[in-house]
This record gives sequence, C-alpha cells and structure tokens, in this order.
Amino acid sequence: MSVRLLSLASGSSGKCYYVSKSEYGILIDAGIGSRTIKKRLKEHGIDMSRILAVLVTHDHYDHVKSVAVLGEVYHLPIYSTEKVHWGIFYNKKVTEKLSPANKRVIENSVPFEIKEMKITSFHLPHDANDNSGYVIEVEGKTLTIATDLGKATSDLKTYIANSDYLILESNYDADMLAKGSYPEVLKRRILGTNGHLSNTDAAQLLAECATDRLKQVCLCHLSKENNKPNLAEEAVLSQLKTKTKVVALPRNQVYCLDLV
Repeated sequence: MSVRLLSLASGSSGKCYYVSKSEYGILIDAGIGSRTIKKRLKEHGIDMSRILAVLVTHDHYDHVKSVAVLGEVYHLPIYSTEKVHWGIFYNKKVTEKLSPANKRVIENSVPFEIKEMKITSFHLPHDANDNSGYVIEVEGKTLTIATDLGKATSDLKTYIANSDYLILESNYDADMLAKGSYPEVLKRRILGTNGHLSNTDAAQLLAECATDRLKQVCLCHLSKENNKPNLAEEAVLSQLKTKTKVVALPRNQVYCLDLV
C-alpha cells in the first residue's frame, strides 16, 4: 500500500509512530531509543534514510527521548512549536541538545507540507510547555493523531469528524486508577483537564464525533498500571455508533496499518 502507519511504540513509557508513502516517511514523536527505532523500522524493510522529519507533540521525555540524536546524528529536521522546542532544550533528561540548524518552528493551525503530505498541528491541553495534535493529509486520506490530553477541544472534535483514521489516547480505566497504588497527587493530575483521557472519555468523544468516514481508531498511550487493552476497546465499542474498527495499540511492539 502506498500510505502506511507503523506504531513503533505506544505505551506510557515511550511513543513513536511512522507515517509513510512507499519511498519516504515521517516520525511523530521519538520517545524510544534511536537504535530501537532503527531496528523496528529495519524489520519492516525501512531504512533510516527514508525518514524526512520528526514531528513532536510535546516535551515530556516519553515523547522526546531520542529527538536530539535524530536531529544531530541523522540530520533530521525536528518540527514543533517554539514552546515545545524550549521545553526540549530545558528537559534535564535530554542530555544532547538540538542545534538551531535542525529546528523547525511551527504554529498551531498553520498548515505546512513535507513533500506530498499536508500537515496541520492543533493545540491539545496537557501539563507540558505546549502540546499539539497533528492532522496528516496524503493521497486523499486523513490521519489525526491526538495523544496526551486532559479534555477534548472543539478543534479535535472537528478533525475527528473529518478523519479516515485516528490515533487517540485512551490512557486509563477509571476504576483501576481509583483502586491503584498511585499517590493521590498523581491521580489528581491524571484526572485533571490537563491530564489524560480515560477509556470512558475516549468512548464518549468517539460516540459524539465519529462518522461513517472513520475506518479505524487506534487507541494509544494505555497505562501499564491502570488499563488493559480489552477494557479500552470494549469501552469504545460499547458506545460507538459507526462500524469503525477499534484496536488498542501494543505498548512495545510494532503495529502496522495500511491506509486504504
């Protein structure tokens, strides 16, 4: 297929997605090691030389672990808002820093292009310096990516209604979180409007916004401690009014989807 999505990692400890045409592609986030990215792409016959850029959602370490390496070693342009670039620079866990030559500053709601891909970022509420979702339009297909958000925005709802494919956060099961071992301050952070979407939140959002155009939803960022794939899938399917396929992405394994 000419357009493909590879989820290289989608757990709460690291995220990385690859969206490609047959001859090139882009990464969205790089929260796993560069060697792991290289290995998992190679297993699918993809060389690092085919990556043209990295889009960053926000500056938390599980999204930016290898961003600087990809920029400085592989000479890839790193796209994000000015505030996210600032957050990456001051993230103490990121020991190698991006040079100005490899930074690309974008503005939310201002489309830009990487070859045939039209890309639009949009703001999502989260407790980071800034946080963006992405809409990628290529060959008549629209993929929306929305991870790490405390509540749905009107922009996100509009993008979901106009998407063929969607990657959406479904971070926690409310009962598991309430009964789990997390300290109360962390539970409040997760539950807050700058925290994360629960399975129920994701289900209600899709019940409201999904149309028959939406072919598949990939549920992402499932918590290891406070969620299970079957719980996330069942919550969404119980409220979904369309025939959209629903898949909970594996935390640390590759998932491949052809966008047809």
